Amino acid sequence: MATVRAFLAIPLTTAITDEAGRIQRILTRELPDIRWINPASMHLTLKFFAAVSEETLEKIGQIMLSVGCLLQPFPIGISGLGTFPAPSRARVFWLGINGGPALNRLHGIFDEKFEQIGLPREDRPFTPHLTLGRRRQGISIPLTVQQHYQKIECGRFRADRVVLYQSCLTPAGAVHIPLRTVLLTGSPPGHGQP
Repeated sequence: MATVRAFLAIPLTTAITDEAGRIQRILTRELPDIRWINPASMHLTLKFFAAVSEETLEKIGQIMLSVGCLLQPFPIGISGLGTFPAPSRARVFWLGINGGPALNRLHGIFDEKFEQIGLPREDRPFTPHLTLGRRRQGISIPLTVQQHYQKIECGRFRADRVVLYQSCLTPAGAVHIPLRTVLLTGSPPGHGQP
């Protein structure tokens, strides 16, 4: 049976991705040898599915429709440089996401519904972030850099939809193909849903 590498995400506005690209260019001077993410490919991941069947993709789409009816659009702020696993051995460089209770609720509802169709929850807690870049070997981030970029602002936007993407791996990097988009309407299908 054929499978698809897929993930569920909130897409970003052009203003946010443009600002994230500007921040990457600034950080390039401070943090060498980072493999930066193409800003046009950036998104806020809610759930990564790895390899799923066409049948499971259809179930995911139905869940998306049901969740879109439950929640209305909400604001998200993006700011503050962070790293995984820690500043002393940083391999992933990201900006923090503040979506408040609405984002946590959205993620929690999806997690619960996906678990009901056999898609397990993550072992680690949900840490919403916008990945800027990665490095194979961890590096120690100087304290001055940590402090200087701790409050860097990327902007705010209104999260009004979720998108199911297929992720195709290519030699040039991953290509994300939208498979399904569902608006967050807070109302039943037929009342604002395309």
